[in-house]
Amino acid sequence: MKGTIFFDIDTQHNFMRKDGRFYVPGAEKIIPKLKRITDFAGKNNISIVASIDLQKSGVEVMTNYANQANGYRKIPETTLPNAKIIPNNKLENGQLKGILEKYSRYWVFKQKNDIFSNPNTKEMIKNAERACVYGVATDYCVKAAVLGLIKIGVETYVIKDAIKPAFRKNEKKDLELFRKNGARFLTTRQLLSRRLKDT
Repeated sequence: MKGTIFFDIDTQHNFMRKDGRFYVPGAEKIIPKLKRITDFAGKNNISIVASIDLQKSGVEVMTNYANQANGYRKIPETTLPNAKIIPNNKLENGQLKGILEKYSRYWVFKQKNDIFSNPNTKEMIKNAERACVYGVATDYCVKAAVLGLIKIGVETYVIKDAIKPAFRKNEKKDLELFRKNGARFLTTRQLLSRRLKDT
Protein backbone atom coordinates (compact mmCIF):
# COMPACT_ATOMS: atom_id res chain seq x y z
CA MET A 1 0.00 0.00 0.00
CA LYS A 2 1.88 3.07 -1.26
CA GLY A 3 1.17 6.74 -1.76
CA THR A 4 -1.83 8.35 -0.06
CA ILE A 5 -4.29 6.35 2.00
CA PHE A 6 -7.52 7.48 3.64
CA PHE A 7 -8.11 6.59 7.29
CA ASP A 8 -11.87 6.37 7.95
CA ILE A 9 -12.35 6.17 11.71
CA ASP A 10 -15.50 4.58 13.16
CA THR A 11 -18.06 6.01 10.73
CA GLN A 12 -20.63 3.55 12.01
CA HIS A 13 -24.32 3.99 12.79
CA ASN A 14 -23.68 3.73 16.54
CA PHE A 15 -21.48 6.82 16.47
CA MET A 16 -22.87 8.83 13.55
CA ARG A 17 -26.64 8.76 14.12
CA LYS A 18 -28.69 10.21 16.97
CA ASP A 19 -30.27 6.85 17.72
CA GLY A 20 -26.87 5.19 17.89
CA ARG A 21 -25.69 3.60 21.10
CA PHE A 22 -22.53 5.73 21.29
CA TYR A 23 -23.70 8.81 19.37
CA VAL A 24 -21.10 11.56 18.99
CA PRO A 25 -22.90 14.93 19.24
CA GLY A 26 -23.14 16.65 15.86
CA ALA A 27 -21.66 13.69 13.98
CA GLU A 28 -24.52 13.65 11.48
CA LYS A 29 -23.49 17.12 10.32
CA ILE A 30 -20.26 15.84 8.79
CA ILE A 31 -21.90 12.97 6.88
CA PRO A 32 -22.17 14.93 3.58
CA LYS A 33 -18.43 15.61 3.74
CA LEU A 34 -17.70 11.97 4.56
CA LYS A 35 -19.70 10.93 1.52
CA ARG A 36 -17.75 13.30 -0.72
CA ILE A 37 -14.45 11.96 0.59
CA THR A 38 -15.57 8.35 0.16
CA ASP A 39 -16.86 8.96 -3.37
CA PHE A 40 -13.61 10.71 -4.26
CA ALA A 41 -11.58 7.75 -3.02
CA GLY A 42 -13.72 5.37 -5.02
CA LYS A 43 -13.38 7.34 -8.25
CA ASN A 44 -9.63 7.81 -7.85
CA ASN A 45 -8.77 4.32 -6.59
CA ILE A 46 -7.41 5.59 -3.28
CA SER A 47 -7.01 2.95 -0.60
CA ILE A 48 -9.29 3.30 2.42
CA VAL A 49 -8.45 1.80 5.78
CA ALA A 50 -11.67 1.98 7.80
CA SER A 51 -11.85 1.04 11.46
CA ILE A 52 -14.86 -0.89 12.74
CA ASP A 53 -15.19 -0.50 16.50
CA LEU A 54 -16.90 -3.56 18.00
CA GLN A 55 -16.71 -2.27 21.57
CA LYS A 56 -17.10 -5.01 24.20
CA SER A 57 -20.71 -6.04 23.78
CA GLY A 58 -20.26 -9.62 22.70
CA VAL A 59 -20.24 -8.97 18.96
CA GLU A 60 -16.45 -8.90 19.03
CA VAL A 61 -16.46 -12.69 18.75
CA MET A 62 -18.16 -12.50 15.35
CA THR A 63 -15.98 -12.68 12.27
CA ASN A 64 -18.77 -12.20 9.76
CA TYR A 65 -19.59 -8.51 9.53
CA ALA A 66 -22.90 -9.27 7.81
CA ASN A 67 -24.18 -10.88 11.00
CA GLN A 68 -23.51 -7.94 13.29
CA ALA A 69 -26.22 -5.79 14.81
CA ASN A 70 -27.11 -2.84 12.58
CA GLY A 71 -25.61 -0.29 14.93
CA TYR A 72 -22.14 -1.60 14.26
CA ARG A 73 -22.46 -1.23 10.51
CA LYS A 74 -20.82 1.60 8.64
CA ILE A 75 -23.23 4.26 7.42
CA PRO A 76 -24.08 3.91 3.70
CA GLU A 77 -22.33 7.18 2.90
CA THR A 78 -18.93 5.73 3.82
CA THR A 79 -19.46 2.23 2.49
CA LEU A 80 -17.77 1.16 -0.73
CA PRO A 81 -18.18 -2.28 -2.35
CA ASN A 82 -15.56 -5.00 -2.23
CA ALA A 83 -14.09 -4.05 1.13
CA LYS A 84 -12.08 -6.77 2.86
CA ILE A 85 -12.51 -7.45 6.56
CA ILE A 86 -9.28 -7.50 8.57
CA PRO A 87 -10.07 -9.49 11.73
CA ASN A 88 -8.73 -8.49 15.12
CA ASN A 89 -6.24 -11.34 15.22
CA LYS A 90 -2.80 -11.64 13.69
CA LEU A 91 -2.85 -12.85 10.09
CA GLU A 92 0.05 -14.78 8.65
CA ASN A 93 2.32 -12.57 6.53
CA GLY A 94 1.49 -14.50 3.36
CA GLN A 95 -2.23 -14.21 4.00
CA LEU A 96 -2.06 -10.47 4.67
CA LYS A 97 0.14 -9.89 1.63
CA GLY A 98 -2.38 -11.67 -0.57
CA ILE A 99 -5.19 -9.48 0.78
CA LEU A 100 -3.22 -6.28 0.19
CA GLU A 101 -2.45 -7.31 -3.38
CA LYS A 102 -6.10 -8.05 -4.17
CA TYR A 103 -8.03 -5.35 -2.29
CA SER A 104 -7.75 -1.61 -1.79
CA ARG A 105 -10.51 -1.08 0.81
CA TYR A 106 -10.30 -2.56 4.26
CA TRP A 107 -12.53 -2.79 7.32
CA VAL A 108 -10.20 -3.15 10.27
CA PHE A 109 -11.93 -4.68 13.29
CA LYS A 110 -10.89 -3.39 16.70
CA GLN A 111 -12.08 -3.65 20.28
CA LYS A 112 -10.22 -0.64 21.67
CA ASN A 113 -10.01 3.03 20.72
CA ASP A 114 -6.78 2.54 18.81
CA ILE A 115 -6.91 1.13 15.26
CA PHE A 116 -3.32 0.02 15.88
CA SER A 117 -4.64 -2.36 18.55
CA ASN A 118 -5.46 -4.60 15.58
CA PRO A 119 -2.18 -6.49 15.15
CA ASN A 120 -2.36 -6.22 11.34
CA THR A 121 -2.70 -2.44 10.96
CA LYS A 122 0.94 -1.45 11.20
CA GLU A 123 2.02 -4.07 8.68
CA MET A 124 -0.79 -3.06 6.29
CA ILE A 125 0.36 0.54 5.99
CA LYS A 126 4.12 0.20 6.38
CA ASN A 127 4.73 1.51 2.84
CA ALA A 128 2.23 4.37 2.95
CA GLU A 129 3.68 7.84 2.40
CA ARG A 130 0.79 9.86 3.80
CA ALA A 131 -2.61 9.35 5.43
CA CYS A 132 -5.70 11.54 5.57
CA VAL A 133 -7.73 10.97 8.73
CA TYR A 134 -11.43 11.68 9.25
CA GLY A 135 -14.35 10.33 11.29
CA VAL A 136 -15.14 10.17 15.01
CA ALA A 137 -14.44 10.83 17.74
CA THR A 138 -11.67 13.41 17.66
CA ASP A 139 -10.82 12.97 21.33
CA TYR A 140 -10.72 9.18 21.28
CA CYS A 141 -10.34 6.96 18.21
CA VAL A 142 -9.32 9.74 15.80
CA LYS A 143 -6.67 10.89 18.26
CA ALA A 144 -5.30 7.37 18.60
CA ALA A 145 -5.14 7.00 14.81
CA VAL A 146 -3.44 10.35 14.24
CA LEU A 147 -0.80 9.84 16.93
CA GLY A 148 -0.25 6.24 15.85
CA LEU A 149 0.35 7.23 12.24
CA ILE A 150 2.78 9.96 13.24
CA LYS A 151 4.63 7.55 15.52
CA ILE A 152 5.39 5.16 12.66
CA GLY A 153 6.51 7.97 10.37
CA VAL A 154 3.51 8.41 8.07
CA GLU A 155 2.88 12.00 6.93
CA THR A 156 -0.49 12.68 8.55
CA TYR A 157 -3.30 15.04 7.54
CA VAL A 158 -6.39 15.63 9.64
CA ILE A 159 -9.51 16.62 7.69
CA LYS A 160 -10.63 19.19 10.24
CA ASP A 161 -14.20 19.69 8.98
CA ALA A 162 -14.81 15.92 8.75
CA ILE A 163 -14.21 15.03 12.41
CA LYS A 164 -16.25 15.52 15.59
CA PRO A 165 -15.33 15.17 19.27
CA ALA A 166 -17.34 13.25 21.85
CA PHE A 167 -16.74 16.15 24.23
CA ARG A 168 -16.48 19.64 22.79
CA LYS A 169 -14.29 20.82 25.66
CA ASN A 170 -11.52 18.50 24.44
CA GLU A 171 -11.47 19.67 20.83
CA LYS A 172 -9.09 22.64 20.95
CA LYS A 173 -6.61 20.80 23.16
CA ASP A 174 -6.59 17.72 20.94
CA LEU A 175 -6.18 19.65 17.71
CA GLU A 176 -3.23 21.46 19.22
CA LEU A 177 -1.80 18.12 20.31
CA PHE A 178 -2.06 16.88 16.72
CA ARG A 179 -0.28 19.95 15.43
CA LYS A 180 2.51 19.77 18.02
CA ASN A 181 3.16 16.16 17.05
CA GLY A 182 3.45 17.02 13.37
CA ALA A 183 -0.02 16.54 11.89
CA ARG A 184 -1.20 18.95 9.20
CA PHE A 185 -4.74 20.14 8.60
CA LEU A 186 -6.93 20.27 5.52
CA THR A 187 -10.57 20.97 4.81
CA THR A 188 -12.60 18.55 2.74
CA ARG A 189 -12.51 20.99 -0.17
CA GLN A 190 -8.71 21.23 -0.02
CA LEU A 191 -8.39 17.46 0.16
CA LEU A 192 -10.61 16.91 -2.86
CA SER A 193 -8.63 19.57 -4.71
CA ARG A 194 -5.52 17.47 -3.96
CA ARG A 195 -4.02 20.31 -1.93
CA LEU A 196 -2.00 18.23 0.49
CA LYS A 197 -0.26 20.98 2.40
CA ASP A 198 -0.58 22.62 5.77
CA THR A 199 -3.13 25.42 6.12
